[in-house]
Amino acid sequence: GVVGVRNGGTSGYSRRPETSRGQPRLVIHAINPPSHYPTMQTWNDVIRLANHPTPSPRRVEKTPEEWRTLLTPEQFHVTREHGTERAFTGEYCEAHEAGLYACVCCGTPLYDSRTKFESGTGWPSFTQPVDESAIRYHKDTSYGMTRVEVLCNVCDAHQGHAFPDGPAPTGLRLCINSASVKLVSEKVAS
Repeated sequence: GVVGVRNGGTSGYSRRPETSRGQPRLVIHAINPPSHYPTMQTWNDVIRLANHPTPSPRRVEKTPEEWRTLLTPEQFHVTREHGTERAFTGEYCEAHEAGLYACVCCGTPLYDSRTKFESGTGWPSFTQPVDESAIRYHKDTSYGMTRVEVLCNVCDAHQGHAFPDGPAPTGLRLCINSASVKLVSEKVAS
């Protein structure tokens, strides 16, 4: 599982050698969620950012073989092959614990539980990322339709898709696969 660690305000991550199931353990450093969202994204912001992405503050790149050793088969399929888990089957579909949802691949905090809502779609849904630079939007024209794909801006892990049918005030719904994130159960600053 994911273990949250504070290290004096610098951000980064490391992997511990193993967990009880033999999987590498992801360690998150310096998770400092915002106490408020100074600028809330709207659908127009998503479209703007899809056309002009925010540069990533750092990059994590690995070969497919390296990702396979770090992820479960489902996590690899969803994040590295742009797959989608079946609706209502994900671990976080109905989760209500406080914390941050970090990228399962690189440990970057992406979503705050305070922006999670029940969309009824079968996937965890959020109204905002923790920061505009945390995720990247990409125009997705697969399967004969046009959608906006949500990716981790640090390692390009597929997260899900963005839609303009979320709750007020932004109307934004980030529909995210549970397999692409890990809840970091730390106290969320208010």
